[in-house]
Amino acid sequence: ANDPFTYFVQAGAFKSASDADAQKAKLSMMGIESKVSERDQAGRTIYRVRSGPFDDKEQAEKIKARLDATGIDAALVRVQR
Repeated sequence: ANDPFTYFVQAGAFKSASDADAQKAKLSMMGIESKVSERDQAGRTIYRVRSGPFDDKEQAEKIKARLDATGIDAALVRVQR
C-alpha cells in the first residue's frame, strides 16, 4: 500500500536560533542531517530542528530511536504528502 504520509523526526523546538543550530550540529556529528525551520507560535518564533523527509516510517523510527538513546527527546512527525 502507498503511504499517504511522509515522515520527519523532530529533535527539539527552541526559542533561540543559536540553540537550534547547536542541536543541528549535534545531530550532524552523529551523521544525521537536519534542517532548522522557523515557526510562529503564539506571537513568538520557535525554531524547530527536523530530520527528513523520510518516505518510510520505519526509517524515521530508526533515527528517532538513535536520538532517544542519546537523551534527545525526539518526536515522529507525520505530514500529508
